[in-house]
Amino acid sequence: MLKLALRSVLAHRLRFVLCTVAVLLGIGFVAGAMVFTDTLSAALKKNFSTSTADITVTPVDPVEAGSGRPATFTSDTVERIAAVPGVASADPELLVGDVQILAPDGKPVESPGLSTYGGAWPRDARTAPFRLLDGKPPWGDSQLALDQSTASRAGYVVGDQVRVITSTQAVTAELSAITTPPVAGAAAGAPLVTFDPATAQRLFLGGPGWTSVGVALTPGSDPETVSRAIAQTIGDGVKVRTAAQVASDGENALDNAFGGSSTVLMLFAGLALFVGAFLIVNTFAMLVAQRSRELAMLRAIGASRGQVTATVLIEALVIGALGSTLGLLLGIGVAAGIRLGYEWLDLAIPSATLQVSAATIIACYLIGIGVTVAAAYPAARRAGKLPPMAALRDDVALPERSMLVRLLIGGFMLLMAVTLYLIALQANGLPGAVLLALAAAITLLGIVMTSPLVSRYAVRALMWPLGRKAPVTLGRRNAERNPRRTSATASALMISVALISGLIVIAASAKASIERNITDAIGTSELVVSSDGPDSFSPRIADRIAKVSGVESVHRVRQRQGKVGNTTVRVSGISDGTLDGPITAKLDSGSRDGLGKGQALLPRTLAKTLDLSPGKTFDLTTTTGKHRLTVAGILAPNRQLNAIVLSLPTYDSIGGAPTDTLLYVEVAQSTGPAQAGQAILGELKDYPSIRVRDQQAYVADARGPVNVALGVVGMLLGLAILIAILGIVNTLALGVVERTREIGLLRAIGMDRPQLSRMLRVESIAISLLGTLLGLVIGVVFAASVQTVMVDNGLSVLDIPVLQLVAAALLAGVVGVLAAVWPSRRAARLDVLQAIATE
Repeated sequence: MLKLALRSVLAHRLRFVLCTVAVLLGIGFVAGAMVFTDTLSAALKKNFSTSTADITVTPVDPVEAGSGRPATFTSDTVERIAAVPGVASADPELLVGDVQILAPDGKPVESPGLSTYGGAWPRDARTAPFRLLDGKPPWGDSQLALDQSTASRAGYVVGDQVRVITSTQAVTAELSAITTPPVAGAAAGAPLVTFDPATAQRLFLGGPGWTSVGVALTPGSDPETVSRAIAQTIGDGVKVRTAAQVASDGENALDNAFGGSSTVLMLFAGLALFVGAFLIVNTFAMLVAQRSRELAMLRAIGASRGQVTATVLIEALVIGALGSTLGLLLGIGVAAGIRLGYEWLDLAIPSATLQVSAATIIACYLIGIGVTVAAAYPAARRAGKLPPMAALRDDVALPERSMLVRLLIGGFMLLMAVTLYLIALQANGLPGAVLLALAAAITLLGIVMTSPLVSRYAVRALMWPLGRKAPVTLGRRNAERNPRRTSATASALMISVALISGLIVIAASAKASIERNITDAIGTSELVVSSDGPDSFSPRIADRIAKVSGVESVHRVRQRQGKVGNTTVRVSGISDGTLDGPITAKLDSGSRDGLGKGQALLPRTLAKTLDLSPGKTFDLTTTTGKHRLTVAGILAPNRQLNAIVLSLPTYDSIGGAPTDTLLYVEVAQSTGPAQAGQAILGELKDYPSIRVRDQQAYVADARGPVNVALGVVGMLLGLAILIAILGIVNTLALGVVERTREIGLLRAIGMDRPQLSRMLRVESIAISLLGTLLGLVIGVVFAASVQTVMVDNGLSVLDIPVLQLVAAALLAGVVGVLAAVWPSRRAARLDVLQAIATE
């Protein structure tokens, strides 16, 4: 049976090409993700996931804030750690992100995928995360040190003047030292600028404090024992880790920094294999149907049902193995391309040979062969049921199973989807959106199961406008002839179009909502000032803007993270008068006039979540501890103030850093926004990361992330549509083989080649339109429903881009025409007499 299966594959190799391509694409992305991850592990973790300290002590951040002032130690804590038995030295360390290093041309030194860090020069070389290569350690605010990679990228040498921008101020200092790239901690492999400890505290924190303590042990001391002693001495407010634990955390940090590529590749792989499964199912169903007499002959000469089934499954196994092999080679190329991309971006990643592990190879073959065999199994099982006597009949065909069970399952799925849909509409917010996504997925599966019942009538309706000429009628009837095949081919396209149309509607609604929300929120502020570098910037910038001619007033907004119970929240501090015009704020209840010391305004959704109303109190946790606040009012949805809003004095009292995040600028009537903006940029030319935008430009930039996300998802779904098109091509090509004698007879009674091509194009267009229109309806309905439940979460406007959706429908027709090109040319080349003689 093995030889028979191999000979069958070789004899019908062209029929399996597109199946192999589908498997190849899916496995290519799986292999690329795994090879890249393994290479990253070998190249990065070996060099950067170590720890130079025997023990590292860090303060526990109760908020786990990703921005704002980090949790810190005092020098007293450092002294207590140094007094623990077994500790040889305790070196206080300082490391913060949100730092910008400027190149000699005044532009920021870019390092894609990595943050730029600022730190304090270490006191003890034993715990230092880097080594001095050239120069001498920095001293005072007139000297600094850079890592070798950053200095080389920017073209700096010892003695050059380097400008550094932090969240508290900007400073220009002499490059006094060049170090190796840091090999431990959060800054492993990332750009790093260091100052002497006192200067670093003032520049990076705005005051005293240490972010960690590196501990060197006395000879013979046990790290675990000393770690427990330090934890007991300091209390619950610290995290004590040994070198091995720090190394493990370093690996996780590197995975987070560079592992996004692997995640994207896995998404591509999953979608490619899912859509490709439809192609494989259809291919084997058609091939088994075409070879019914051959398979029945095997039964007649003694082959058992299991042997016939095994023959078809072996063919699937061969296709899966071939596709997996080619996909593995493609994946190695993809991983090599990603590595070259990182090197082209000049990231601090050491070169390493591509790591193709045994686990990667095994996983690729298991997935590729598993998906192919699983997709082919229904057809193989039906082949095994052919009766031996069928070999004696010329009109042998596979027995069609009743669709009753299929319709019952599909109907149950659709009923379940309707139930989830109705529940989701009542849930609102993110839970409602998640339920809608689940309902959409079940709906797609339900339609896949039930579509054979309606495909015949749907195709007839879709093709009605094309008239009743012979090629059109024959093409339509070919699509109607086998509703299972037509619906299976259209289903892959339906799923792809449903996803992309739904995302188009959600993206358009998001952009329209952003525009309305910002326009409604920004009142009398003609200009908005923010930073492209550090998230926050020095308060001196607002002071300098206030002195610019034509500027009437400047209003500050400062932001940080906090927690209320287990809910992470954003906290904003605003200067007096900000809500009186610069930002338009509407309250559901309470009053903004009472925003005094210890009082707060809460967004509507947060107030509902926490069950708070005006007059009630709550505890806000920040890095400085718990703070009791009173609710002064409840804010209606406001994009610019989707946070707990405090006055600046209250914000300062909870430990907020004295750095600004946004500035709202009101311009005098005698000065236009453009003129004032240019004057502000001229005043702040030594801060290249500061951006000054009018309301229109601010709205356009706010829509940018939506466009980027839509572009990435568009590429992902483009792959799915490509595979769906391959499925249509495959169905038509196999249909030509299946109907060879029929095509010969049509040619013999007078059908010319253009008419034959037109017949196949009509069939292709029918399948394409069926899948596209079903996908458009599902995608648009569920996307509009997502907007409905997310109306209070920022998605306040429903925007259905009709022109784009119509263009998608027209594109489906074009796809249908193009998909029929190769099969129609192949059919046109058939020799009429040989085609008629085909059995």
